[in-house]
Amino acid sequence: MESTLYCPEILLESNQPNSFNPQTIVLQPNNDLNASCSDSFQHSLEEALDLAVEGVIVDLLWSDVTDNKGVEALVAGLEKATILGKALSFQSMNPQTRASVEAEWDRQRDFRFGAWNDVFELKLERFLDAINQVS
Repeated sequence: MESTLYCPEILLESNQPNSFNPQTIVLQPNNDLNASCSDSFQHSLEEALDLAVEGVIVDLLWSDVTDNKGVEALVAGLEKATILGKALSFQSMNPQTRASVEAEWDRQRDFRFGAWNDVFELKLERFLDAINQVS
């Protein structure tokens, strides 16, 4: 997969004494994210997350279609960003892809951690119920 990589700073070789990592990296896939290129894109995204100090922006301006493998690559990036404590932002994502990414993220979260059934102490639950009845 061919992607355009934008770094606000100039990258230097890591063995040079004055080297540094960019604060933010922007990845812009040049075509759709599908089974034929999603592995390559996922590798680029994970490398960018490793390199960036703060996070990565994925600009999907030129990606009209994202299949299941593309969604899995984006969710894998979300997982890695979460583990690293870095930001991952998706720009120009079409509504269908956004819904698919959110559904896959929820599915994987439920699979790993179980359903999110937050229950508060009985007094707080009663208070919240009372507030809802007044509204």
